[in-house]
Amino acid sequence: YWEAAYAVDYEIQVSDDNRTWRTVHRPSAAEVAARRADIKSPGEAAGRHDTVTLSAPATGRYVRMLGKERRSFYNPAPATAQFGYSLYEFQVWGTGGSAAAAYPALPGEQGGTYRTTFFDDFTGASLDRSKWRVVRTGQEMGSVNGEAQAYVDSTDNIRTANGSLILTPKYCKGCTQAGGGTYDFTSGRIDTNTKFDFTYGKVSARLKLPVGDGYWPAFWLLGSDVDNPAVSWPASGETDIMENIGYGNWTSSALHGPGYSADGNIGAQQYYPAGGSADQWHTYAVEWTPTTMRFFVDDRIVQETSRNKLESTRGKWVFDHNQYVILNFALGGAYPAGWNKVTTPYWGLPQSSVDRIAQGGIQTEVDWVRVEQKG
Repeated sequence: YWEAAYAVDYEIQVSDDNRTWRTVHRPSAAEVAARRADIKSPGEAAGRHDTVTLSAPATGRYVRMLGKERRSFYNPAPATAQFGYSLYEFQVWGTGGSAAAAYPALPGEQGGTYRTTFFDDFTGASLDRSKWRVVRTGQEMGSVNGEAQAYVDSTDNIRTANGSLILTPKYCKGCTQAGGGTYDFTSGRIDTNTKFDFTYGKVSARLKLPVGDGYWPAFWLLGSDVDNPAVSWPASGETDIMENIGYGNWTSSALHGPGYSADGNIGAQQYYPAGGSADQWHTYAVEWTPTTMRFFVDDRIVQETSRNKLESTRGKWVFDHNQYVILNFALGGAYPAGWNKVTTPYWGLPQSSVDRIAQGGIQTEVDWVRVEQKG
């Protein structure tokens, strides 16, 4: 049952292991041509029901729709005049199997004890660039999530002091040109991409966060193949160890992948016990194994997601290859705006928070970052 954003051309595929797929249905050329000719404006377009009866019996534990061509509301159709794919409902009817369904075999757990393979306590006079890459808007990345800042390489935004990494946003109306855009804010983002990419381990950091609507510091991992056009996000996988959007009493953790990304992520909120607050020092961590992701705050488990549960309910497990560590301080954007409902002067970032940035002193502090691995 499609919303107005239906596929002009698509394949129905089945799989036994959620990795190797077989196509069991595709619309005919005449059907595709008729669907392609159905061009309506977004306000006039309507959804449709497709009832598919397979020409031959098919078996499989998994089934999916693979979109091949999107519907358009303009002819000829540039990419900017195309819908996405949107399904209200997807039903699968069949005779069922004679044997009980079983999970596919899981990879074995790693043996050995944990040892530190990456550590930085930021005691140097400046950022150790043998360990960290500085990420810049318009260079290593573009604008994302409707955020207000440009990431730049400046000691105004990224510095070390008193044994801590300090990420500080700065405000200057219309002062920064980056990636073809003009920004009123600059901020800092660093990562270990090309310096230290790794698979599995315990990843932890000790942080002190600012409290205020729309401040969005984060400590997270991103799949190292995210820049591969054949993969990209969210198929690369993303592991959010800690995100905070300015609320003093809670932070969140999340997993993003195909079928469970953005607002549909697999995530959890954690509230500090006994009057704790985000603007105090806390340790945030994830233990990443071949079969499980376990998230911790101050050694207290706050989220646990198993590979079996994820693959049986949401989508493919994409956490079996290299990821890298990211620390950043964003301002406003989709996640804060979804909670604080602020639209002006910036999406998700109210004037009171802008004023505090302009006055100085809003910062995220990182005491240390550690990765431990087995083997």
